This record gives sequence, C-alpha cells and structure tokens, in this order.
Amino acid sequence: MDLKNEILRTETGKQLSEYQLNLLSKHGIETFCEFYEEDEDKLKELLAIKIETLRQLKSEMALLTNPFNEEPIPDINYGTGLEELDKLLVSVEQQFKPGRVWEICGQTGVGKTQLMYTLILNFAWKHDLQALFIDLKRDFSSKRITDMLAARKTDSDTCERVLKAIRVAEASTSRELIDLLKNFYQQLAAENGDAQRTKLVVIDSLPACFYAFRGKKMTMLRKSLLTELACSIRKLSVHGIAFVVGNVSFFQKEEETVNDDGEDDDGRSQEAPSKRQLEPMLGDYWSSVCTLRLSLEMPMESNDEEGSDRTNRTTSQDDGIRLVNVITNTYGPVGETCLLQITEAGVV
Repeated sequence: MDLKNEILRTETGKQLSEYQLNLLSKHGIETFCEFYEEDEDKLKELLAIKIETLRQLKSEMALLTNPFNEEPIPDINYGTGLEELDKLLVSVEQQFKPGRVWEICGQTGVGKTQLMYTLILNFAWKHDLQALFIDLKRDFSSKRITDMLAARKTDSDTCERVLKAIRVAEASTSRELIDLLKNFYQQLAAENGDAQRTKLVVIDSLPACFYAFRGKKMTMLRKSLLTELACSIRKLSVHGIAFVVGNVSFFQKEEETVNDDGEDDDGRSQEAPSKRQLEPMLGDYWSSVCTLRLSLEMPMESNDEEGSDRTNRTTSQDDGIRLVNVITNTYGPVGETCLLQITEAGVV
C-alpha cells in the first residue's frame, strides 16, 4: 500500500487535501519510513499543519501499519515491575505495551544500564516470553543479572528460567546492528519459534556505534544509517516488538547553537540557550523515532545552582535516588516525573 492510501486510512489523514498529499510524492516522500523519518519541521511546513497534528498522524499510521497483514497488536500492558514508573506511564498514556519504542537518556554513570537490566529482568521474570539484549558496548554481564536475582532471594529454578529467557547479541558497528535487526525480522517472517517468542528488544547503548560519525563531513552517512535503523525498528515494532533503547545525554554549553552532529538544525536554533540544557545525543533527526523518551537524572538538590552539572557528586553523596523525566511522548503529555532508586536488586 502506498503512502497516500496509508495516510487516508487514518482519521487525521482524511482531513488532508489531495494537493497536500501530492506534495509529499513531489518531494520524494513516498513510503511510510520516508515519511516517519523526515524532519518534522519540513513536513509541518510542507503540509501546512500544526506539529501536534503531524505527530497525531504519525501515531495513527503506526497503529495501522502491519507488514505481516496479521491481527492488530494485542492491547497488553506488560508493566515495568516498577510501581512508581508504572504510575507515571499511566498518567502520560504510555504504558509498557507491545510495539512501544522507548528511549532512556542520561549522562554517563547515572544508571541507564542498571535500569535497562532491571526492565529486561522484570519482563523475563513476569512473562513466559523471551527478550533480546543487544550489547553495543560489549560489556553485558550475566553476573550482574544473577546478583540482582540473588538480592531478590530468587530460587535457582527461577534464576535459570530468567537467564535462559534473556538472549544476548553483540554488535560493534551501526551496520552490524542494522543487519542483526533485519535478521530478526526475517526470522519472524519465517515463523521461527524463538523469534516469535521474543517480544522485547533492549539496545545498550546506541551512541556507542555512532561516535565515529560526529561532524559535518559524516552527517549524510549517519543520517542514512539512522534512517535504515529507524525503519528496521519500526518494522519490528508494528509487529508487536517492544524496544528500549539507551542513549547518552550531555549538558549543552551556553555558547552552543548547533546540535551534536555539527549542524545548525536548519536554522531552528537562532539564539543560544539562556542556561545549560541536558540534551540527548544523535540530534533532532533521531528524536522522533521513539514513542517515549525518558531522561534519567540525578535529582536537583535545593542548594544546586539551576542547570549545574550534577555528575561530580562523590559516591558517598549518591543515595541511588534518580529522577525520571518524560521529555518526548507520542501518545500523551510531557514533563511528568517520578523518583526511582538504584539498589543491589535493580532499580525500584
């Protein structure tokens, strides 16, 4: 089915004129992936619609798209196993369900990997399903999972079952990651049993295979690879696979007017920010891929200066408390927060 017909299957798309739809094809936007990955500001200006309308259209199309022509994705709430986080997700209409694509952002050492370990452990513990952990940093530790289970006083049979349910694959480059996901898709299409039982993919951590693409000279190649990666993720997500993707955040300097790939965001950043802002890597181009973007941060203390870099606290000062902030959300509001704590048993 071509892009025009897919758009017209949605309630929001039916409000667009024939002229607006033809503009997409005229500008070389002819497939769902090309539409989904195109710059949002460009699409907003091209179609002459509000950004909220555009995002609503994307979400409706994602729910309709089904590459396997099967039954719609079941409306199952997996739950994260973290009470406060689940409450937050309900409030922003972004429960942990099949087909959701989450991104967990944060500075190095804040606890992103521990949170992702906890999410995949809780998923394997609670459900009779498999999960795939794609290790881009090449430092996955089964002992870390075992220690978390031991801290929960889990019996040996349960421990063995959980470890067996978590499959691990390594990738050191963006091409290896893309090929790995394409192979997973092919296994699903071939009705491979293990692939069909795998309902969650955790990727830790995406910038690890994109660091070499920083700067203007590598921008086009990086965008091409990110587009291919995003399409692979989207194809799997519309088949019911949930994703949790790790990303790295950094504090933007006051004098910076460009994003992390060396571009000026097509003129959108005309003035320097008044204070340092915590920004996820991979730039604006990647920001619309996930249905939910969460920022994991150190809570701001009363005596902290606003916008200060809070990563220099000593270990003795770190009580494990972390702030989770909703910074991008396809299905609901942003800006909501909750507190979690890092423990030996995982994040709680």
